[in-house]
Amino acid sequence: MCPIKSTIAWPTNPVGKAYFFEDTKYRRYDFRTGKEDQPRFDIAPNQWPGLRPNAPDAGVYWGFGKVYFFYRDEYVRFDIFNGTVDPYYLPPNPPRKIAGNWPGLWTDYIDAAVNWGNGKIYFFRDSEYMRYDISLDRVDPNYPKPISSAWPGIWPDKLDAVLYQGGEKAYFFKGNEYRRFNLVINNVDQSGPIDSLTLDPVPPGMWTPSRDLTQEQANLVMGYLIQNGYFSLSSTTPYTGNWMTGINSPHPTKNVQVKPATINGVNFIYHTDSSASVIDNIDQRMLICLYRLTRWVNASEPDVTIIRHMGIGHGAGPATDCHNQGRALDFSGLEGSSLGVAFARKVFHDWGNKPVISGNPMRLNPTTDPLAHDLFRTVFRFATFECECNGIGSGNKWPPKEIGDTGGYVIHPDYIDHPPPAQQLRARHQDHVHMQVGPTNQ
Repeated sequence: MCPIKSTIAWPTNPVGKAYFFEDTKYRRYDFRTGKEDQPRFDIAPNQWPGLRPNAPDAGVYWGFGKVYFFYRDEYVRFDIFNGTVDPYYLPPNPPRKIAGNWPGLWTDYIDAAVNWGNGKIYFFRDSEYMRYDISLDRVDPNYPKPISSAWPGIWPDKLDAVLYQGGEKAYFFKGNEYRRFNLVINNVDQSGPIDSLTLDPVPPGMWTPSRDLTQEQANLVMGYLIQNGYFSLSSTTPYTGNWMTGINSPHPTKNVQVKPATINGVNFIYHTDSSASVIDNIDQRMLICLYRLTRWVNASEPDVTIIRHMGIGHGAGPATDCHNQGRALDFSGLEGSSLGVAFARKVFHDWGNKPVISGNPMRLNPTTDPLAHDLFRTVFRFATFECECNGIGSGNKWPPKEIGDTGGYVIHPDYIDHPPPAQQLRARHQDHVHMQVGPTNQ
């Protein structure tokens, strides 16, 4: 195998794929088997419409069906659903430059990039790396940092590529070698020549947004997470079997009960009942969504230990309502510690009860309360990427809703209702953020 120039995990339905770009060719690996599943092909217009014939320096999945490919100081945006580079990035339009479009990022070149699946993208150049925040669309403060300070066992400079598929392993490439980074032990646990590489198997839906998961995919991802200790099901809906060889229970269409009510180390607590010990009647797709939410809110400082909610799995509407079907979350706050000091931020007290700021669609002031501003923006952006946003299923089209846009399925204190006859959703969501998977009623 030739040296890898760039890699990317691709949320292809119904299976997940990893692409390896080298010189003018590319290879494809399968998520579930971890093996190469097709021969080398040219990076040709019929395979990658709009891409240049030479391998990009870096490729990164942004979310919402978009992938960015970088070529020195320029970049293009590829649309997964249309299977082509977006027209705006093609001639006769001038090339898009990193400068002015990626706040805080290096502007001349990038060695490698990877989406870490938690709202953060890592960019590498020479001996340094930067962490880019998707929700705030900027490089995080205090970057760049030395690669050697955060990635034990990885080469300290000039990486060729990085691959992460959403599981417990990431792969770093340099020359003809790879090193596998174990996220659990935070160190390299395997290395060798690229020719010997077999990827650690992960479920095919591991990189697919929650709203686009089939029930079968969600069942496999749930099994993977249970087997790796991220949460457990109660004896009411027990888990048996193995995601690789076959899950005996629960069936993919079965709503489940999580007990204890802890996912990825974060406690989910009903806002008026701290004694609740289960998350009941939850659709498996929404369960995967909750797991991913814990990763987004804990992607950097602060340390979130509690997510408050006003309903998961139950609601006041008809049986066909998304809440009663276990496909919705009414998020109401977070608790934890920031720089060693305990904090609690509630949607009503720290967002919905604040005065409207003239000229600002969001009434959170990043100067007076940066913690609430950044956390609640992260929750909102997460919901637009993982849950129904401006449509249902395939009806979700780029661009995602922003705070201040009219309508949409992520409902929050600054939601803008449609003109009369409006549903007055803004007034009813001053104390929580609503997010859902699938239609409101079915």
